[in-house]
Amino acid sequence: MYVLVAGGGHMGSFLATRLLAAGHETLVIDTDARVTERLYAEHGVVTVTGSATDLSVLEQAGLKRADAAVAMTGRDADNLAFCLLARYYGVPRVLARMLDPQYEVPYKLVGATKIHSETDLIVSSFLTSLEFPEIGALMSIGPRDLVAFEVRVSPLARVAGRTVQDIVRDEAFPSGCLFIGVESPEGDVKVPGGATVIAGGASVILAAHRPDLPALLRCLTAPRPEALAPEAGEALSLLARVSFLAGVSRDDLEPLAAEARFTRFAAGAAVYAQGEPGDALYVVKSGACEVSGRGGSAVLRSPAFFGERTALTGQARTRSARMVEDGVLLAVPGAAVRALALRNPFLALEFAKLLSAGA
Repeated sequence: MYVLVAGGGHMGSFLATRLLAAGHETLVIDTDARVTERLYAEHGVVTVTGSATDLSVLEQAGLKRADAAVAMTGRDADNLAFCLLARYYGVPRVLARMLDPQYEVPYKLVGATKIHSETDLIVSSFLTSLEFPEIGALMSIGPRDLVAFEVRVSPLARVAGRTVQDIVRDEAFPSGCLFIGVESPEGDVKVPGGATVIAGGASVILAAHRPDLPALLRCLTAPRPEALAPEAGEALSLLARVSFLAGVSRDDLEPLAAEARFTRFAAGAAVYAQGEPGDALYVVKSGACEVSGRGGSAVLRSPAFFGERTALTGQARTRSARMVEDGVLLAVPGAAVRALALRNPFLALEFAKLLSAGA
């Protein structure tokens, strides 16, 4: 397929290189000679320097033999003119990048066969991230409310280890939703059948009506009752309030909550002493705990944390901790904390900051 791309900016260049990698004959038109020279020198993309609305430039680019023309300039007026000329010269497929939604009708009038609204795509992506943070990607299908989306299934989720047909029959699974793809934790992708088992850690692709998304996500992400300790929901909520864990997803926090345990302490009770071996991070749920060391002491209340250095390094305690009020602490095993740091680069950086600050 011969594809003519008008506009060699960031998006046009990216599209052209992807088309070329996919084996399509591709040519880019751009007014900036530096852009066309760079595309040819760095990516081997054939280019023509000039205006995509100049008939002589389009003739040189071979517009009449193009199978598809894509308007990717940074101005709707130029994109409109290019689409009009492409349709006039018989290009069967004309795609347009629309920057301003007010231009939708003009694009249709000049014969664009597909219009991609940059504003709608970006806004839709942000709304999805805000409303449904569990969703990794979402795409609208057709003019109505049907969408395809991807979501990761936690190893602790109630549906993990169950077959597709078993999940679909679950009363919590909305009718009208359909599994269309499964990516295993190892990266293998396949179209699922009824007997396909959804392994913990897999990503699933489904089609659903947008109003069904909240119920569908609850069904796919709800933890198994036996997977977590009885206090797991409470532990999860407390961990989510810890400052350095604020940017960590629920999927990553669930393994911590699964291994964490609440312990009640009376006022005056020692949590640990300086020099003792230890391998746990503590979070204050209630009451108050005094942490003391060479740098002084501090009284901590919920949702403050302490013991992070030992949890990360396994070294002996450098401070002592003693309850000054009756209270409850959440203890998170160091092994679980270290495993999370290895999986999450963001969290590894946060831990590095804590250690460099002498925590």
